Amino acid sequence: MNFSVMNDDCCSDGVCKNNGNNNNNATTELRAKSKGSIHEFFRHVKSLYAAALGIEILCITAAEIGENTGLYVLGFNHIGIPFAYAMGYLLATFTTFVTILGRYKYASGDRIDGCCSVLEQDTSKDFLSNVVTTFKNFGMGLRKLKELPKQPNLREILKTSLVILVTAETACIITAETVDLIFYKHAIYLSIPLALLAGAFTVVAPEAYRKMKKQKE
Repeated sequence: MNFSVMNDDCCSDGVCKNNGNNNNNATTELRAKSKGSIHEFFRHVKSLYAAALGIEILCITAAEIGENTGLYVLGFNHIGIPFAYAMGYLLATFTTFVTILGRYKYASGDRIDGCCSVLEQDTSKDFLSNVVTTFKNFGMGLRKLKELPKQPNLREILKTSLVILVTAETACIITAETVDLIFYKHAIYLSIPLALLAGAFTVVAPEAYRKMKKQKE
C-alpha cells in the first residue's frame, strides 16, 4: 500500500500564517485599547485632582501633624510608629468629621455628601477656591458641634459620617501617613507634599475609574 504524505506548506503560507497575523492584530488592538483606557483614566484624574487637593488638604495636614508629633515625641521606633499612626488617624478623622458636618444642613434635611460625590460637584472650581471652601466648612462644622446632640437624626448623621470616613477617607489617611513615614528620616520637607499628593490620588482614583466606566456604558 502506498501512503500519500500530506503537504505542510499550508502551515507555512496558509492558515497558520493568517492565524499569526490575526493574533498580532488582536494583540495590537488590545494594547491600543489598554493604552486608551489608561489615557482616559488619567484624564479624569487630572480633572478631579484640584478639587481633591482642596478638599483633602485639611484632612491630610491633620494626619501629618498628628503623625509627625507622635514620631517626634516617642521617636522612630516600634512604639513611636504605631502611636504616630494612631495620632495622625484620630486627628484627621476629627477634622474630616467636622468638615462633613459643615457641609450638612440640618434644617433642609439634606443627606451628607461623601468626599467623592463632592469631587463631582467641585471640579469647576480651582484649587484655591476648594481650599477656602474646605476651611469654611470646617469652621461651620465646629460651630455645629454644640448643636449636634440636639438633632433628632443624630444616629443617621453619625452613621453616614462613619461610612464616609471608613470608605473614602481611611485609604487616603493611611496612604498619606505611610508615604510620610517612608520619607520621614530622609527629607521631612519632601515627605509632607508627597503624602498630600498620594493621599489625594487615593480619593481621586476610584472616582476617575467610575467616570471612565460610566462613559463606556
